[in-house]
Amino acid sequence: MGVLVIEQWTQFAGLAVRRIDAGDGDSAGRAYAFVNPRPRITAQGAPDAYHPEDTGSGCLRDAGWPGPDWRQRLVADPYQPQRPLRQDAGGYPGYFVSTTALHDARFPRTSAAAYLDAGRVAYLALPQAWLAEDGAGAPGDFVVVHDRGSGRHSFGLIGDSGRDRAMGEVSERMASDLSGHRAEARSGRGAPAGPLLCVVFPGSRREPAWPLQTAVIRTRCQQLLRAFGGVAGLAPLAASVAGEE
Repeated sequence: MGVLVIEQWTQFAGLAVRRIDAGDGDSAGRAYAFVNPRPRITAQGAPDAYHPEDTGSGCLRDAGWPGPDWRQRLVADPYQPQRPLRQDAGGYPGYFVSTTALHDARFPRTSAAAYLDAGRVAYLALPQAWLAEDGAGAPGDFVVVHDRGSGRHSFGLIGDSGRDRAMGEVSERMASDLSGHRAEARSGRGAPAGPLLCVVFPGSRREPAWPLQTAVIRTRCQQLLRAFGGVAGLAPLAASVAGEE
C-alpha cells in the first residue's frame, strides 16, 4: 500500500466527490469516493419489483407508472407499446419487467432474466448525468460500499443509472449486506444505518460485464481495495473522505 492521496474532485447533487490515488502509479490504485448520508434502497431489476396493483417489493411510483416516465424503468409491451410489459412466465406472472442499465445480452430485452435482480445482486445505482462525466465510470465497474453505522461492507457493481436517480442508491441485496438484515425497498425494512462510503473503480469493468458470480465480484473488489488498505482501511478512508481527518 502506497501513500493515499485524497483530493477534492467535484460536487454533484450536493455531495463532495473525492479522487483517491494510492500513489503507486498503477491505475488499479485509483478510484473516487463520496459519502451518501441518506441512502435509498432500490428494487429495480427484481422480477417482483413492480406489480400493476402496487404489491411488489418496490413502490410502483418509483417505476414512474402510470406517469410519463415509466419507459426509463419498465419494458414496453411490444404489442401495446403504450403500456408496460407484464411477465407471463417464471415465478412472477403479471409483474412488470423492470430494467437495469447493466444487463445480460444472452436474453432478449423483454425477458426479466436479462436484468440484475436487486434482491440477489449487490449493485450501486448512479444518476445518468453523473456517469456522463469524464472519469465517473460506467455500468459494470466494480464498487465497494461501507456502512459507517454498522461497520459492514458490500462488494458490487455499478448496476443501474437513470435521469432521476439519487446519487448512490443501493440494491436490496447491497442494503442487506450493509445492515445484516433482509432489506426491502417498499417498506425501507433492513435499510443500512448509514452514512455510506461509496468507492467506485472507474474503468474496472470486465467484458462481458454480466453475468458474474458473486465470488468473482468479491475477489476482484478485494484486489482493487488492497491498494487502499483492504477492508480494514474502509473506516479510516470514510473519515478522510468525509473531511474528518
